[in-house]
Amino acid sequence: MLRVRTRKGMIVPLFCTTEEELGLAERMIEEFKTSWNNRERKSVLDSRIATLESSYSIGDYKLVRGFYALLERRSAFAIEGIVSRGDSSNGKNAVSSSISIDPVQLRRMLFEESSRQGFALTELERMEIINVAATKLHLSANAVLKAMWSDLEHNMVLDQFDAIDAKTLVGWYNLSLLQTLLFSCTKLEFRVSGGTTWKHVLRNVKRLGLMYYLQQKQQKGNDDDDGGGSIVCSLEGPLSLFKLTDRYGTSLAKLIPSIIFSKGEWHIDAWILRKTMEGGKKIYEFKISEAEVPPLLSDPFYIDHEEKRSSYFDSTVEEKFACRFQEVVDPLSTGWKLIREPDPLIVSGSVAFIPDFMFEKYGKRVYLEIVGFWTPEYLERKLQKLRDIFESENSDRRSSSDKDLFIAVDEDLASSVKAMTTKSSSSSSSFLIPKDRLIFYKNGTVPVRSIFEYLKSIDKEVIERNVNDPNLKVEFDYSKDIISISEIAQKHNLPAEAALRIAMRDYGDRYISIAGHHHYYLISKSKTQELESLLDKNTVSRFTDACLLLSQSGIPESCHAELISKLGYDVLWQSIDPSNAVMKKRERRASN
Repeated sequence: MLRVRTRKGMIVPLFCTTEEELGLAERMIEEFKTSWNNRERKSVLDSRIATLESSYSIGDYKLVRGFYALLERRSAFAIEGIVSRGDSSNGKNAVSSSISIDPVQLRRMLFEESSRQGFALTELERMEIINVAATKLHLSANAVLKAMWSDLEHNMVLDQFDAIDAKTLVGWYNLSLLQTLLFSCTKLEFRVSGGTTWKHVLRNVKRLGLMYYLQQKQQKGNDDDDGGGSIVCSLEGPLSLFKLTDRYGTSLAKLIPSIIFSKGEWHIDAWILRKTMEGGKKIYEFKISEAEVPPLLSDPFYIDHEEKRSSYFDSTVEEKFACRFQEVVDPLSTGWKLIREPDPLIVSGSVAFIPDFMFEKYGKRVYLEIVGFWTPEYLERKLQKLRDIFESENSDRRSSSDKDLFIAVDEDLASSVKAMTTKSSSSSSSFLIPKDRLIFYKNGTVPVRSIFEYLKSIDKEVIERNVNDPNLKVEFDYSKDIISISEIAQKHNLPAEAALRIAMRDYGDRYISIAGHHHYYLISKSKTQELESLLDKNTVSRFTDACLLLSQSGIPESCHAELISKLGYDVLWQSIDPSNAVMKKRERRASN
């Protein structure tokens, strides 16, 4: 029942997207509801669906049968009960009741009676045998004939139907179409975004017993080493196996919802083996991403826990660290972004390692893994992954930017983990985990200072490298008297402090720098002279009056206090109320 289109080596499933197809889904749901309400036999329902199939204007019988197969999964067929009229001596008071007859036992009774009377060669002899069984069961001959084969599929009645709406059915059909196509793949590659999603999907990959390996693939047109590539998980397809292909294909199909219903970006690339019109076989490529899925895509049996997974931390230790980091290392002022469970790192044997946190800025990534609750087996696996990361980093310095990792360890594990920081007799490596990358914590609180100091050292290194580059210039509109450093930094993709120092290096004779709240500004010296004269001319003595005059001149409010100081005034605060503050002109020192 797979509906596809092939062209130039590519294969595309024919998803349902039209109103006509939605109308067909609604019609078929109504047919099932009618059959359920009337407790019709399956053969009656099948007959009506066959009529609908032949009259469907699109003329694609596969679509009708596909809808039917999905609705049948939500149906339960049962053996029809036999209606007994009760004791006829009661006359009008005879009570009708429905009794259950086991067709297997009934056929055994009929065959045993046939063996006693002899093989029935005529219809009369056949009815005599049936009448004997009917008398023993207190039923009519017609009831016996009806019950005799009531366990055959086409004679069973629709006993239960879990109805759904037409949009859900169409979405479910589209998903099933995709799963059926991938059932015939020789290889499948996928990528998702976010460590939380990766952790969920890879957990399903392992639970389903799929054969996989991870690899880092460089994105086209990106030759950088600082995060330009993406993690891709490759799965062996069911047709690449020698046996158990059906079971493996079913497991692969079960994985698909966790990929396509994940949040963020995802991409699937598969190679599908199909028979050709000439009887041969050909491999087609199939690609799909979150931007290409049909509008209706759903699975009534798939429960998406993404919201719950993204709304809580794995432990209180992680939650406390994240809150503390946001307080101490203010992202607005420092620019360092904290990301929980980033995309995985690949260690030896294509094993995925997903750190708890990542700190990102300038395209640089620093990771933090917190080791808390543990079992001996869990700790052994965790430390082996960490060993692989640091050993690969030591052997290939080019990868160090992708594996800049800190380990926070509960002090209760100190003795176990410290063994990993010394040379192992079974390893040729000079070290395993550097001591300066270990952070020991207690009482469930991971200290922020070590991480913060390291991030500041990266800031300083980047800033000094930019400032010391004589070829690096910043450009802005020199006709303006007030220049935002943050705009310059964003335009040239520079740290704000580097942009400020470069600007003052090259244009310090024309501008002064003023610090605002999380922002720096350049103010032309001609503008400051104008403001100084304006304050002197109006003999401004109150701080609030000076701030009003500066605002009218276009000076940002956050710069008022520092600019007033640079214009030669001291502010004398009588209380915390700014309206009571007064200004006093500083005396100029006489020059020699």
